[in-house]
Amino acid sequence: MPPPRAINPEDKQRKRDSILDAASHLWSTQTDCISSMDALAQASGVAKGTLYLYFRSKEEVLLGLHERDVTNFFNQVIARAQQPEPMQLEELGDIVVASIRRSPTFLPLSNLCTGLMERQLPIAVSLEFKQRTFAHLDDVVSALQQHFPTMTCMKMMQGYALMLGLWQLLQQHGLLAHDELPEELLRLPCNAAVDSERFLQILHNALCNLFTGLLAQKDDAA
Repeated sequence: MPPPRAINPEDKQRKRDSILDAASHLWSTQTDCISSMDALAQASGVAKGTLYLYFRSKEEVLLGLHERDVTNFFNQVIARAQQPEPMQLEELGDIVVASIRRSPTFLPLSNLCTGLMERQLPIAVSLEFKQRTFAHLDDVVSALQQHFPTMTCMKMMQGYALMLGLWQLLQQHGLLAHDELPEELLRLPCNAAVDSERFLQILHNALCNLFTGLLAQKDDAA
């Protein structure tokens, strides 16, 4: 028998979080099942009818997971930036790496949801998500400007683009472990496949180098 339906806002948020937790687990262990609302209802212990009260489609579930990952990352950056001790760029890279380690959906869904918002989600849902995200990004930039006065939203978005680009190029076989890749691929001189730890090291260094250059500029030109 499914648990009773949540009524007050706190219970509704807990229910929503439990659904997203189940979706994250399915993504990590049985990626194909995330396409089934039946499987998600079973994994979350929520009746299918109740599930549709929170998410109208599997695409909205994935967007919800993505938004939670982004929100957690933003909150971590703000929490560090609000501390009085001077912040170094390496620390921003550390927070990025920690966020990726903490959530296996962080980068894959960042990439996937861009396409979902363009093709498979209602325009209103996509616009509301973007409005919330950019409003939160404004808060992040304001906090970071206490340590990096030339930080802007555009510079942060360039860092985000670097994250996605490197993930697409270096972790494009993300559903396979590095040692499961075809030997023919690994032998190619220009093979760019790297294991997860090497990828995180490359990403950390690339972000630090990018922001070192961007923050030396007084505006967003170039």
